[in-house]
Amino acid sequence: MKISSFLFVVVVLVIGAFTNAEAKCRRAQVCDDNGMNCRAQDICDSTLDLPSVEIDPLKPLPSTELKPLPSIGLPPLGTSKCEYKQVNGRWQNVCR
Repeated sequence: MKISSFLFVVVVLVIGAFTNAEAKCRRAQVCDDNGMNCRAQDICDSTLDLPSVEIDPLKPLPSTELKPLPSIGLPPLGTSKCEYKQVNGRWQNVCR
């Protein structure tokens, strides 16, 4: 009985050691149309992610790409509105 409990604990620890779970936000420069009015903002994958504690990144050069068309899908759970903004010089769908 003790050996099976020990093996179970060892297996759980080994799996936990090799599993890399990131649940934090990253700090990025978010700009409106044409790369103007940039501000530092946390970009998160989930509403449960921890806020970032990093310093603000450098301001990127404006993108030469055209702004994508608005998305027609429903926003993810925990958000109410999504729109395309420039994040570190690239267009991304940012939800709030």
